[in-house]
Amino acid sequence: MKRNDYKDKNLTSFMQKMNKRGQLTIFVIVAIVILTIVLVTLFYPKIKTAISGELNPNAYLKSCIEPVIKPNLDLLSKQGGYLNPEGFLYYNNTRIKLLCYTPEFYKTCIVQQPMIKAHVEQELTKVVGDKARECMSNLKAEYESRGYSVQVGKGDYSVEIVPESININFTTPITVTQDTTQTYKSFNAQIDSHMYDLLMIAQNIVEFESTLGDSETLLYMQYYPNLRIDKTKLSDGTKVYTLTDVVTKESFTFASRSLSWPPGYGIK
Repeated sequence: MKRNDYKDKNLTSFMQKMNKRGQLTIFVIVAIVILTIVLVTLFYPKIKTAISGELNPNAYLKSCIEPVIKPNLDLLSKQGGYLNPEGFLYYNNTRIKLLCYTPEFYKTCIVQQPMIKAHVEQELTKVVGDKARECMSNLKAEYESRGYSVQVGKGDYSVEIVPESININFTTPITVTQDTTQTYKSFNAQIDSHMYDLLMIAQNIVEFESTLGDSETLLYMQYYPNLRIDKTKLSDGTKVYTLTDVVTKESFTFASRSLSWPPGYGIK
């Protein structure tokens, strides 16, 4: 019996020790969890920045504004550079701006838009206004979500069509502060495009239409290997030009009525 009592006492002591160790382990685990939560809460912005990488504001604004630029540029390019054209030709269910026009026969046309590229830039600037402001607001929120303190000044925006790209210029000063302070006076979102060349060629064709009454499209295509020009002459003497970059698939369509002859002229 004494031996059994001894065994019982040892077993009880062992169980008590195990219980104490188990309780201690639980306390340690709970403490580690609490400490982890505190550390994550304190350093989460820096951890997030390290994981996601440094924010590139120009790339961020490009991804935000590009979905608005492309469909509106596509509409402008189909309508002679106008969102709501006046003095247009209705052709293939599309209103196409007459960039050079005369209602008379035997006379060369009068240029209706002497600065095609500048006009397209103005149209794009107007149409992207709300989205541009939204993108700047989203950029501020993105910086703040990464733990930055952000100050935004009053700014503006504009669209510029240049060789090989369309630039959306955000002239909005922003100061961001975390460990250090960075100040940006402006941002530039660049979207790849060959629209500049198409608009310059269209401008040149319009000048030929206004002075000579017509243009020789083959010469342009020989000089620009990526260019295709489709020229359709209608019964009233109006010509519809479609300029296409065969690489990027971008196009620009416009109309002109110049040096037209009356129906039946020259037929004996």
